[in-house]
Amino acid sequence: MASKNSSETKRSTENNQEDAQQSGVGGAIVRYGIVIVLCFFFLKPYLFKAKEAPIAPQTFKVRGETMGTTWNAAIAASPTRVVELNAQGVADDKKAPDESFDSCEEFLARIIQGKLDFVDSIASTYRPDSQLSLFNRSESTDWFEVDEELARVVKVALDVARKTGGAFDPTVAPLVNLYRFGPNKTPIAELPSDETINEIKKSIGYDKIETRLDPPAIRKTTPSATLDLSGVAKGFAVDLVAQALEELGFEDYMIEVGGEIRARGLKVDSYANAQTPWTLGIQTPEVRAKDDETTSRSPDIYRFVRFPNRETSGALATSGDYNNYLTCGAVRFSHIIDPRTGKPTEIVASDAPDASERLGSVSVFSTDVRELTCAQVDAYATAFFVLGEDEGLKLANELEIPVLYLLRSDDAATSVREKSSRAFQMKVDSRFSSEPYSNEQQAEAN
Repeated sequence: MASKNSSETKRSTENNQEDAQQSGVGGAIVRYGIVIVLCFFFLKPYLFKAKEAPIAPQTFKVRGETMGTTWNAAIAASPTRVVELNAQGVADDKKAPDESFDSCEEFLARIIQGKLDFVDSIASTYRPDSQLSLFNRSESTDWFEVDEELARVVKVALDVARKTGGAFDPTVAPLVNLYRFGPNKTPIAELPSDETINEIKKSIGYDKIETRLDPPAIRKTTPSATLDLSGVAKGFAVDLVAQALEELGFEDYMIEVGGEIRARGLKVDSYANAQTPWTLGIQTPEVRAKDDETTSRSPDIYRFVRFPNRETSGALATSGDYNNYLTCGAVRFSHIIDPRTGKPTEIVASDAPDASERLGSVSVFSTDVRELTCAQVDAYATAFFVLGEDEGLKLANELEIPVLYLLRSDDAATSVREKSSRAFQMKVDSRFSSEPYSNEQQAEAN
C-alpha cells in the first residue's frame, strides 16, 4: 500500500513538473509575443516611413487688422504639423481643450492675432486702458510697473534715440497730437506757431524717460513727459510674432505689419512646385491724392530684395511721407515729426509746382535679425528720414547699418534717384539679389 502511494506521488510530481514546464514555456511565448507587438507598434513609423507618402509643405497666407493698420503673413509648413499643434490647443489658452479650428489658416491667424492684440494692449496710445496710456496719464516720477515686453520696446526706442541724437524720440507724443497724427483727430485750422511748439518741446526729450527690465518698469524724470511708440511698436510686434512661430517649430515665414517686415527661410511656390526665396519689395515713393480713385491699386515697386538662402533671417522697414500726411489749407505736411525742431519733416504747398528733388523714403534692412531686429530697423527708418540723406548716410556708415534713400523729382515719382550706405552696398547689394523690379515681376507680385 505504501509502495502504491509512493508510485502515485512520484507520477503526480512528474506531472506537476511537466505542467510547470509547459506553463513556463507558454508564459515565455506570451511574454515574447507582447514584446514583439510593442516593438512593432513603436517602430512602425520608422519601418514604414519610406513607404508612406509624406504630406508636402505648403504656404499658408493669412491676414488681419491691428494697431490701426493691416497685417499679412505667409508661413511655409507641413499641414500635418499645423494639425498636430491645433489638436494640442496651443493657439488659444481660452479655447476648450477639445475645440479645434476649422482650418490651418484659422489656427495660424489666431496665433498671430493674439500676439498683435497683446502689443496693442500694452503699447497703444489710442486705447485708454493700455499700459502706455495709463503711464502717460500718470504724473508720478516713481517707477511704473509694466509687462516685460513694454519695458523691452521702450528700451529699444531709447537706445535708438541715443544713437541718433534724438532724431528718433519716443517722447514726441505731444507734437504728434499737436499736428493731429495721434488720437486727437480734430481738423487743424492753422499750423502751430513757434511759441506753441517751443512750449510743448519743454516736455520732450528721451532723457526724460528711464526703463529697467528686472523688474520691468518705466519712469518719468519729468512729470509731463509722455511716450509714443508708434515708430517702433509695429516692428516689435513683428519680432514677437516671429518668436512665437519659431517656438512652435515654424522656420519659414514672412510677417508684415503696417509695412514693417521680417522673413526667414523659404516659401513654397505652388506653381513651380519648389521652395523659393522670399522677395521683399520697396515701394516707389509716389504721393497720391487721398480722394484719388486709383489709391486702391497695388503700389508700384521700385526695387526688390530677394533672400539668398534658407539660413537667412532678415527684416525691412521703410519710412516715407507719401502715404500718411495731412493738409491745412493749401499746405501739405508729413506725419514724420522732427523732435529737434518740433515741425514736420516736410511742409509744402499742395498745389505748388515741384521745384526741386525731395526725399521720398528711407528703407533700413537687417540681414541678420540677431544683430538688428525688426523693432530696431523700424525705429532707425524714422530716424534716418528725419536726418536726411547727407547727415543720415554719415551716421549709417558710422553704425554700419544698411540704409537706402529714395529721392523723387516730383509727387508722381516719375524720376527716382537712390543713395545708399556702405553697409547696404556690401550686405544687401552683394549678398542678396537687390535690383529694380521688372514689369514681369511687378505683375507677378500683384
